[in-house]
Amino acid sequence: MMELPKLQKGDVIAVIAPAGSVAQKDIEIGIAYLQKQGWKVEYGKNTFQRHQFGYSYAGTEAQRANDLQWAIDHPTAKAIWCARGGYGCVQIIDSVDFTTFLKQPKWIIGYSDNTVLHQFLSVHSVPSIHGLVLKPLPQNHTKSSYDSIKKILQHKELSYTIKPHKYNTVGRISGAISGGNLSIIYSLLQSKTIDAFYNKILFIEDWYENQYHLDRMLMALERAGIFQNLKGIIVGGFTKMDDISNKNYEKPFDALSYEIIRFRLKKYNFPKVFGFPAGHIKDNRALLFGVETTIEVTEQSVRISFS
Repeated sequence: MMELPKLQKGDVIAVIAPAGSVAQKDIEIGIAYLQKQGWKVEYGKNTFQRHQFGYSYAGTEAQRANDLQWAIDHPTAKAIWCARGGYGCVQIIDSVDFTTFLKQPKWIIGYSDNTVLHQFLSVHSVPSIHGLVLKPLPQNHTKSSYDSIKKILQHKELSYTIKPHKYNTVGRISGAISGGNLSIIYSLLQSKTIDAFYNKILFIEDWYENQYHLDRMLMALERAGIFQNLKGIIVGGFTKMDDISNKNYEKPFDALSYEIIRFRLKKYNFPKVFGFPAGHIKDNRALLFGVETTIEVTEQSVRISFS
């Protein structure tokens, strides 16, 4: 496993928006948190651009690719924190040269559409942090959501103990976690920038998707042979599924979505964890991708420990 840098006070974090557009005021809470830790923030020059082309992007493809290139080649930055997700990372991932980055990698932090970056890094065995983008959800996030990322960046011990779920499958496994947003994983199938997931622990989350499309995506992953290769699975938030008018974020683990996932996975005997607090939800805990992780699922609890 590659050793990524430990962040100290005064270290630089590069902030970019590789996908959807974002206003500076939208990330003030996140930036304030970084500065409170004593970290310095530098922005890509196109971070707050807006380019409308069927969707509001943070600049043209060329502008966003240039900012990602700037960030991964930044000579002093120790981490790259995405300002938001949305859509657009897949448009630029093949336009960026990661040669220098892969020789001396730095942390990349984000979720949702940033799953494109996580999957690229998984292909190259580089750890990354599936966690908050700097633009919060409308109801903001828990302190634990931010602090779990801070622990990773400061090389502090990170572990979680969560309540059991009726759909869990008990067992104990060790391996690396890979995955992210299910829709993005689905969109990357058969490309050169998706993990093979062999002997990995898959993490999935999603929101704003139809139930039938959820089943379609799960069927695609099964037919691609992904489930057959896994050591286990972690199921996070599935929020506002099949109800885009619902403004209630208080029930992040959609019951019917969980039933569909359980049904599609029931023939696999590997350990399964349902209800992990990560995804498009208020309590969005960081997951450390690409490092040895131990998961113990019992009838009483679930414990996840990162090396």
